[in-house]
Amino acid sequence: MNLLDIVNRIPIPEPYSEGEKIPWDDPEFSARMLKYHLSQDHDAASRRFSIIDKHVKFMDELAGGPTRMLDLGCGPGFYTSRFTSLGYWCRGLDFSPASLKYARKQALEARQDIDYALGDIREAEYGDGYGLVTLVYGEFNVFKRVEILNILKKAHASLDDGGLFIAEPHSFEAIKSFGKAPSSWYAAEDELFSDKPHMVLTEHFWFQEQGVSVNRYIVIDAETCEAKIHADALVAYTNEEYEGLFREVGFSDVVFYPSLTGDKVDYNDQLMVIAARK
Repeated sequence: MNLLDIVNRIPIPEPYSEGEKIPWDDPEFSARMLKYHLSQDHDAASRRFSIIDKHVKFMDELAGGPTRMLDLGCGPGFYTSRFTSLGYWCRGLDFSPASLKYARKQALEARQDIDYALGDIREAEYGDGYGLVTLVYGEFNVFKRVEILNILKKAHASLDDGGLFIAEPHSFEAIKSFGKAPSSWYAAEDELFSDKPHMVLTEHFWFQEQGVSVNRYIVIDAETCEAKIHADALVAYTNEEYEGLFREVGFSDVVFYPSLTGDKVDYNDQLMVIAARK
C-alpha cells in the first residue's frame, strides 16, 4: 500500500474484511510484543506481577485448591508459573512463539514441570482431566461467536465433572466504547507494529446490529511511506448472552464476579469474570 491507497481506503470496513486480529503469531511481532508482556510499568499486554498475584489467589480460592489446570492464551506463563508454585499441574497453550519460548525458559530455570504448547486455541486439542481451565484478559471477545462456542465446548469436554472454567471477558459497554472511540495517531522509533521509525493511524468502528467493534491500524514506514493495514474485531455480549453461551455448551452453574480479584473496584473496570462449573 501507499499513501494514495490510504486516502482511498474503504471508509467503514465490514467486520473481519481487513483481518480478524493483529499478527500475534508472527515471529517478529511476537518478539516485540514480549517486551510489553515483561514490562512492569503498565498493563498493556500482561498485568503487573503484583496484580497477577492477587488474581491467582482469587482463582485458587474459586477452584478449591491444587488440581490439573489448562491456561488458554497463557502468554509468557505468568499465571501458570504461579499456579504451579501452589501445587497445580499446569498446561499452557498460546500461539505467540516468543512468549512460549520465554515461558519454557522460565519453567526450566525454576525447575517447574509445566507443559507449554504452541497452537491456536480455536484448533488445538485440549486434552482432558482438568479441574480448572482459564481464559483471561479479554481474550474471550476476540473470537467470532461460532469460534467461542467451539472453544467453550472443548473446554467443557476437557474438564472433569465439577471442574471450573474461568473467563474474563469485556462488558458490552466496554466493547461498544472501543468502537466509538475517536481516530488517533502516533509516531514511534521502535514499537509494537515495527522496529523501524513509523506512524500508526488508528480508526474505530461500532456495528450495532452485529454487536461488533472494529479497530483499524494503518502502519506507515517513515522512510519509504509504504503502508500496511491491520485490523481486529471484538464481539460484545450482554450478561444474559454470556450466560446463554455457557449454558448452550453444557455448563449448569454460571456465576458472575466484578473482577478477577473478586472486588467491585479493580484495576480494569472494562472486564468482568464468569466462573462456570461442569
